[in-house]
Amino acid sequence: MGYVLGRRFSGRPWAVAAFVGAVSTELALTLFLPSGGPAGSGGTGACIINRNFAEPFATEQGLLNILLFLPIGFFGVMAFRTLLPVLAGSVLLTIATELLQTLVPGISRGCDSSDVEMNTLGAVVGLLLAWALLHLTGRHVNAPKAHAGPTTIGAGIGLGCAAVVWLAWITPTAVDATSLQFTGSKEKEAVTQAIRQAFGERYKIVNVQLSAGAEDVPDSLFITLDHGSAELSWPDAAQLNVTLEDSSITTENSFPIPGTRKKPAGEHDALALARRYAQEHYPRELHGAEPQVTAVGEKAELGWIASWRRRNTAGVLMPMRLDIQINTAGRISQMLINTTPDPTALPQATISEKAAQKTALAYAEHPKGPDGLHPVDSELLAVQRDGHWRTQWITTFAADDPTMQLEPVYVDASTGKVTQRATQNQELPPPSADGEAVTETITEPN
Repeated sequence: MGYVLGRRFSGRPWAVAAFVGAVSTELALTLFLPSGGPAGSGGTGACIINRNFAEPFATEQGLLNILLFLPIGFFGVMAFRTLLPVLAGSVLLTIATELLQTLVPGISRGCDSSDVEMNTLGAVVGLLLAWALLHLTGRHVNAPKAHAGPTTIGAGIGLGCAAVVWLAWITPTAVDATSLQFTGSKEKEAVTQAIRQAFGERYKIVNVQLSAGAEDVPDSLFITLDHGSAELSWPDAAQLNVTLEDSSITTENSFPIPGTRKKPAGEHDALALARRYAQEHYPRELHGAEPQVTAVGEKAELGWIASWRRRNTAGVLMPMRLDIQINTAGRISQMLINTTPDPTALPQATISEKAAQKTALAYAEHPKGPDGLHPVDSELLAVQRDGHWRTQWITTFAADDPTMQLEPVYVDASTGKVTQRATQNQELPPPSADGEAVTETITEPN
């Protein structure tokens, strides 16, 4: 179609065909190809505003967004021999794309200001390359200010329509980073050391990317292995979370524990295997810690999770040390290791368990909480908030409706105030299975 129109109206059919192809490719990749979102999902109306303008330059997605619009700018100038209309059209195209991605049901891609930034930059690079090429080859190209009047009017109308859509249907959220970023030698060296300590040379590191944290949540290094994936906290490199296989399927991707001669028959066998591995790779994390074994599934059909925790002299549960999941073949399928030293100067707990439960219950039911809600358990534990360690009560709940899932509530044991989330050092959650997980506490000899 572009070739036919170009041949009839401009005398540059191949340039027009290439421009139409570039625009069609952009529309196909951003609006029409499957996104991986839920089928039939509606538009969210949410748009991310990235405050870090430099961040997209360090991401694969940012560079791909430049490449996506570079042909549009290049072939636009080659086809129409003018700069301002091509630039304005490219900017309007990327804005329209982002709005449609978050508003049209079924696309499920979302809206990100970094995409507009990098798409616009790609179009600018493309049109400058085309402008330079036309000048070097002595072919005609309009002056940069050509068509300024009509372009200004058209761009104003387009931006006005986008503004109306934005004000009516878009909910902006400002963040400091939106994409996985490239990493340097320091990050890759830390990842190599962490993976080698955990598994030796068994797994190959395929890719490492940085995900910026928010508030007091640290950055994370996302690690792609040749079999499985991992995540390492950064820059402390203290917490490693590894997934080698899906818990419901036992495969050769899981890590074999040296010296294993038979499959585990129960919790004690699983604990013995996990302890053998931990003593070889993380002996310091076992010191003073008590193990628990969680059977995954009603009959441990998915294996067991061996966990080690410590308490201080006041009975406060310290951050997790080790979670090792042993599958039914006696191999490690998932693992979570935290080498952060235990906090030594925690605030004294002045709020009683009963008072904390009362506060947590009032918070959970306000303003429109479920009926029949009651506390199940409360635990005093150390949680890091805003870079400082606090002593907090975590209270779990149950409701009369068994299908209702309720989040635990954290109450500061010194101030009595509710905080809405834990920051880090969470234990490895048992994977879903038919039946409930069974937990058995096993006391080890000193």
